[in-house]
Amino acid sequence: MSKVIDIDLKELDLAKGEDLLPENFPRLENLSAAFIFTFVPRPSQTLPPEFVYVPIDTNKRWRDNGSIKTSLTITEWNALWEAGHLRSEFIPQVCRDDFPDELKWLTDIENANLYLIPNGRKSAFDAFEPLYHLLPLRTIERFGLPALRRGIWPHWTYIHTIDQHIKDDFDNRVANAFASHLWPRLNSGSRLHAFSKDDPIVLLAHNLNFWLPCIYKVAEDRLRDFPRVEFDSEEEMHELQELQARLPPGINADRPLCGGSVWCGEEEAREATEELIQVADENGQLRGILDAVRSNRVKDDFSSLWSYAKEDFERKLYHKRSKVRVSFVQLDEAKPVHAPTSELHENLLWEDFIALLDKKERRIVVCLKNGATRVSEISRRLGYANHSPVSKALKRIRHKAKKYLDLL
Repeated sequence: MSKVIDIDLKELDLAKGEDLLPENFPRLENLSAAFIFTFVPRPSQTLPPEFVYVPIDTNKRWRDNGSIKTSLTITEWNALWEAGHLRSEFIPQVCRDDFPDELKWLTDIENANLYLIPNGRKSAFDAFEPLYHLLPLRTIERFGLPALRRGIWPHWTYIHTIDQHIKDDFDNRVANAFASHLWPRLNSGSRLHAFSKDDPIVLLAHNLNFWLPCIYKVAEDRLRDFPRVEFDSEEEMHELQELQARLPPGINADRPLCGGSVWCGEEEAREATEELIQVADENGQLRGILDAVRSNRVKDDFSSLWSYAKEDFERKLYHKRSKVRVSFVQLDEAKPVHAPTSELHENLLWEDFIALLDKKERRIVVCLKNGATRVSEISRRLGYANHSPVSKALKRIRHKAKKYLDLL
């Protein structure tokens, strides 16, 4: 008689024993593209990344062949991150007839370095997973979050058991935990609990969408220092030489990079957090926000579209009895994110309006993330274009501000 072994699958996601030690937790790993590809194409100059939330029907994920192919293609696409904008040419050729219909729009994309993030859970965990795995165990426990064993970057495959760890307030708990972790790097003079939850810099620390592109850059930079997978045979070495001879200038072929730990343990995660802050402040973006909050600085070099939006916003918010100061900060060269919250105007993609309200000082800081996308058609094809038009987004911010600042 066979013995039935009862295994709670969700327990396999959790760190236990030595995995919980400070030298092992938290942990983010990368799986080498060599598990899928023998060689990888590499452009001599990689274009800035863009991020695309791909709709996934999780109810069909394990029983529908089309959904499985979509998930596998996303795995292959992200695993080949080193190829950058060459993926849109390379992956469809490799997959050929097996390329899923749901992703056919990718075959029309040229010169775009895209990361694909599945969008189907009740949580955005698949997007902010690398941020989650920066958090030390004491922070995870303090905010009532599961001590997940390890994370994989970039997104590799949909792990359905993760859903069993996600509660209704999961994303809020993660945002609170991440803000607590990040706060000493943003405001070293005072503790987080010394500020109200509505303090502008506190709100920024909680905004996981702001930090998402930054942590991807940190992971990329670390992995580029990894060695490459060795050749399995001399024939493989000759095959690569012949392949390289056929490629046009500016494109190299090579063995994939080795996989391994992007960071492992508290000390390495702490170093990665410092790198995250540095990336966020490229071109002074992070300092621009903090300066606007602390000194009410207004940046005046808006495009004509946003100059009008700014004037209209201030005019409709104006109140004779109680004037409110409004600061607009435009974050140029922000990494575009094609998501249900995206704003599309011609070739500009505004993924997020960060409205920071300061009740005590009676002021509002509106941070406009401006990313020049090379593929403005993506949001239209995925149904994200005009999902929340600019005027409506600003209207919601204005209404919230009036109510919050007692101007109604």
